[in-house]
Amino acid sequence: MKIHSVKIERLPAFIFAVLMFVACSNDETVLNTEDRLISTFYNNAISDTTGQLNVVDSAMTDGVVKLSLYAGNAGNKIEQGDSVQFYYIGAVLNSTGVNNYFNTSNIFTTNIDSVALKCGLAGMTGKGIEKGVAGRNHYIKGLDIGLTMMNEHENALIFFPSRLAYGDNATGTVPANSPLIFQIIIAGIKKN
Repeated sequence: MKIHSVKIERLPAFIFAVLMFVACSNDETVLNTEDRLISTFYNNAISDTTGQLNVVDSAMTDGVVKLSLYAGNAGNKIEQGDSVQFYYIGAVLNSTGVNNYFNTSNIFTTNIDSVALKCGLAGMTGKGIEKGVAGRNHYIKGLDIGLTMMNEHENALIFFPSRLAYGDNATGTVPANSPLIFQIIIAGIKKN
């Protein structure tokens, strides 16, 4: 009888260990899938010969990748705490091809009326230019970091893994564990 009770006492620890292994394995699979998607998109964008993207510069900070399409005013770089005004399109990064990184099925937010109308995003029209503070947690983490990587009047693609966005939570039309991509056009900044 005593041997049987020892086995039962160890059973919860064994089940916990198995569940933790499965959870960690799932987390690793999600991370590897996202990293692979981000890496493939980056490599395709940098080596794009279709003329879709004319990447003039790239940078990476804390897991956020920036591909600059127009460098803007490099002498007026956005810093944490600066007030920013910008236009944006946000989408789920679900395509490794540079020809299809924004389409009506993966765009979930924008403040550009023509894009909102084309994508059928009710409530997104008439928002106007976004005004906020960079690097002060006003936005999801990846976007917050990305803004501080940009210059005044820069046009760039910012993309990052789900851990810097909504993580394992589905939000609106964004599925759980989704890396995101934003096209950001900085209209102006005010140093604070």
